[in-house]
Amino acid sequence: MSNTAACQLPLDRWMAERIGIPVESITRQRIRQYHLRGLKDTLRHARSHSGFYSQKFATLPADLPHTLEDVCRLPFTSEYDLVRRGHDFLCISQSRIARVVTMQSSGTGGEPKRVFFTAGDQGLSLDFFAHGVLSLLSPGDRMLIALPAEREGGVGRLLARGIGRAGVEALLHGLPTNMDALLQSCRSLQPACIIGFPVHMLAMARHPLASAALRSLRVIVLCSDAVSPALRSTLQALTGAEVFEHYGSTEMGLGGGIDCGAHDGYHLREADLYFEIVSTQTGQVLPDGEVGELVFTTLHREAMPLIRYRTGDLSRFLTDPCPCGSQLRRLERIHNRVHSFITVGNGATLTLTMFDNALFPLQGLQDFRVQLHRGTPERLDVILDAPGSDAAFVNQAERALLALPAIASNRATGALELHLSMAHDPLPVSQVKRRIEVCCEH
Repeated sequence: MSNTAACQLPLDRWMAERIGIPVESITRQRIRQYHLRGLKDTLRHARSHSGFYSQKFATLPADLPHTLEDVCRLPFTSEYDLVRRGHDFLCISQSRIARVVTMQSSGTGGEPKRVFFTAGDQGLSLDFFAHGVLSLLSPGDRMLIALPAEREGGVGRLLARGIGRAGVEALLHGLPTNMDALLQSCRSLQPACIIGFPVHMLAMARHPLASAALRSLRVIVLCSDAVSPALRSTLQALTGAEVFEHYGSTEMGLGGGIDCGAHDGYHLREADLYFEIVSTQTGQVLPDGEVGELVFTTLHREAMPLIRYRTGDLSRFLTDPCPCGSQLRRLERIHNRVHSFITVGNGATLTLTMFDNALFPLQGLQDFRVQLHRGTPERLDVILDAPGSDAAFVNQAERALLALPAIASNRATGALELHLSMAHDPLPVSQVKRRIEVCCEH
């Protein structure tokens, strides 16, 4: 990486500041040394103050890890652990907790999981937002935040505080429940950028008044859910804005990575997180470039450090240099989760990404829901949210789905029924990641 290129990369500058070196001196070896120091500090903190980790690591040598290769000797942490023993993770007194986020879990019987943060922990996220936004915008630009913002400490308000540090003006809208109101905000406030959930941004772009209301937009940032190539390209074609993607989760501290102008994967938040890719079957660390489950360890987290936390997201590290010149690791876009694959009929596989790529290019579609009903035969119900569309649209959507071999082959043999319908009212706004809902026998 040239000195000139390094100076233009906000996240690399941030990483260099954390290491304590000039940005032109940043290398992967320097980053690895920083990670090893951070991991040692994190493990000492967790062993000494967390009831969960002091018990979990009781039989391990006290001086692990000696090298980054030793990290694989540490046990994983799972969503199940957070649900069952969340308070045992805490390393500080409850009086120092500044924010508790309660979320629905995906695989533990629906019980909630809670993640705890101190003011310092949230400050790490503010730093990430402040440096990350400068990869997309310039000081003085305006960003409209179409994310939950009702509570102090929520994602919308944290993002507003973070980008404010970078001189970007935050315009808090909140989670959009009415596209007319969102477009009115765009028309009156004239933001250069808007950030929101992918399906909400697509619904906005397909609104009849969008072209007049979105003239000021140069940048759209998608977050909080997987983004299919079809949705991304459709959104860019409709608006003419450059579309960026942010990857993260509450467990990560709301920020994990963001793509750059090359739009070839996420540059990871390596100043605060250490990432691995492991085999879903064996748990072994995979060589760079191989697809597996993303695992991360928090660095510098005070309240609730997470060590080798299994995200359930499937991806791989990209090994070729990014055209932008960044030294930060890149993660390929995440399009599937470990438990997002469902089988139908003859054992063929379906994923939500397949539905996204088939349906989102259809003009007028704003959102959809998929339910698979187990039985003999199995039944696939697809509810389409496409205001003003008619039966011809349903037929068009059916043809698009029958182009998927898993659906076509099983329907042909009678093992699968396909039912499509139009939503009578707009589908309810979802604040959780979309998925195929699997139901019992119909």
